[in-house]
Formats: sequence, structure tokens, C-alpha cells
Amino acid sequence: MRKTLAILLISVQLIGNTEVGQLLKLPQLVKHYYQHHHKDPSVDFIDFIVMHYAGDDGTSADDDMDNQLPCHNLTHNTIAVAYSPMVKEIPVVEFSCSITKDYNSRLLNGISSKHVSLILQPPRLV
Repeated sequence: MRKTLAILLISVQLIGNTEVGQLLKLPQLVKHYYQHHHKDPSVDFIDFIVMHYAGDDGTSADDDMDNQLPCHNLTHNTIAVAYSPMVKEIPVVEFSCSITKDYNSRLLNGISSKHVSLILQPPRLV
């Protein structure tokens, strides 16, 4: 049951959100080819594909059917990110600044104050 459900969900995802769904339109391609072949018997399948995918088929009456052919009107909503290798190494600049204190601090350097050491304590063994 679990395997069947997983396969079903993956197929729905593939058919709905990828170009695999275009395979479901193949019967429309064959049906439309037979319509053109019935009108003009000299049109073979390669000529039909060239007419519809490489240019205009010459008839505007069947544009609705032409737009429903597989991979005819694809809309791609993708974002592409391209990474290129660094050609030139960026130099690392280290800054050294001296801090001058014109005031006295209540905290000593390297020694935490009492309230900080009370809150942050290492775990104790029980």
C-alpha cells in the first residue's frame, strides 16, 4: 500500500510539474497528423512535424489544435544560477588597529564578570 501510494504521488508530481506531462499529449499529435494526412495524402509525418514545430503550417483555422500539441507552447518558469570559478585570487588584507581607551572599564580583559559566569556554566555530572 505504501509503495503504491509513493509511486502514485511521484507520478502526479512528474506529470503535473515537469515536461513529462507532455507525453500525455501524444494522442493529440497523432490525431492532428491524421487530420492533415486526410486533407493532403502527400504529407508524411516528418513533413507534419516540420510544418508545426519549425514554422507555420499555413492554416490558421486549426491554431487551437496546434497549440495543444506536445512541446508546442512550453512556458518555463525557472531560475538558473551559474557559478564560475575564480580566475584571480582575491588578496586578504589584514587590518591591525590599536584601540585606545580613554576611560576605565569595570570588566577586566580575559576575566568574565560574576553575573556572566553564573549564567553560563558547564554541564555538571550527577
